[in-house]
Amino acid sequence: MGFSTLFVLAFVLMVLIKVVNQKLDSPQDSAHDDASIYENKEEEPTFEPQMEPEVEPQPEAEPKVEPEPQQPSYSWTADVKTESAEPKRESAARSYSSYSSYGHLFGLIGKPLGHSTSKARFNNKFKKEHINAFYENFELDSADEVKELVDRNPNLCGFNVTIPYKEDIIPLLTRLDETAQAIGAVNTVKVIHKDSGTELIGYNTDWIGFTESFKELLQDKKKALILGTGGVSKAVKYALDRLGIENKFVSRNSTFDIMGYYELSPSIMDEYDVIVNCTPLGMWPQTEQCPDIPYTFLSSNHVLLDVIANPDETMFMRKGREHGAQAKGGKDMLEQQAVAAWNIWNSIEI
Repeated sequence: MGFSTLFVLAFVLMVLIKVVNQKLDSPQDSAHDDASIYENKEEEPTFEPQMEPEVEPQPEAEPKVEPEPQQPSYSWTADVKTESAEPKRESAARSYSSYSSYGHLFGLIGKPLGHSTSKARFNNKFKKEHINAFYENFELDSADEVKELVDRNPNLCGFNVTIPYKEDIIPLLTRLDETAQAIGAVNTVKVIHKDSGTELIGYNTDWIGFTESFKELLQDKKKALILGTGGVSKAVKYALDRLGIENKFVSRNSTFDIMGYYELSPSIMDEYDVIVNCTPLGMWPQTEQCPDIPYTFLSSNHVLLDVIANPDETMFMRKGREHGAQAKGGKDMLEQQAVAAWNIWNSIEI
């Protein structure tokens, strides 16, 4: 091999070595290699956002939501309130059942009873006269609760009846006396306990109280308007009939036999010189109410009678007096009917 050949081989070898060195040291290739590595690593972060929804689908938020329905226990609280409220809605017959310490028990049934003064009046009487008895207000939700009241109180000897049960009580009674049957309303019940069972006898003392209280004012009177058509109005009619005073019912719902308030013309008002309020309008605590009659047509010839005992002067009475009419309330009537009821309770068994 000649010198020229060796020179060519050496030259080629040097070129190859130089190329290899440039290849290894080339920053372009190293940058390319770094980029390719970065790109491979970038693919992972791109999955992380996709993984997060899978980890975040709020399984942990659900436990936070679950405690909210469990935590308030509103249904439980409502149940507790309902149970605790039950005694308040319990019938008065059940809640007033512990009077065994008294020899005799009497009372008043009706609803509402906040206006009544009967309890205080009777208990004052019992205290002054040293009578072993007690009088209680039994505010019943229904007249049907009377049976439970009687069953739970074997010492119950009698009770009075007020609105709205003076007529509803009748089917629950054993029998009526003749006057109560004629009137069609009961305000006094006598309870008779027998081995064979308990008897409830119905009476009406409203007509007695009305007659005894108002008979002096009714002298020489000819015609009367009865405002209202409830139980007490029937007793008033019975009393007026016995006194020989012609009378007519007046109500918001007029019929052939019942006059409407709109019919109270000046001539009608002049013709009827007695007007009796048998409605609860004006009774405590709604003392500013009164029947809707034309008060301007009243004169000194008129007498206005109100069966309401509380307050002493009702708006009905006040307006009548402002136009010159005489007026009297039901306080004395209440006393008189109570005396009659007490006599019935203490009478010999019929």
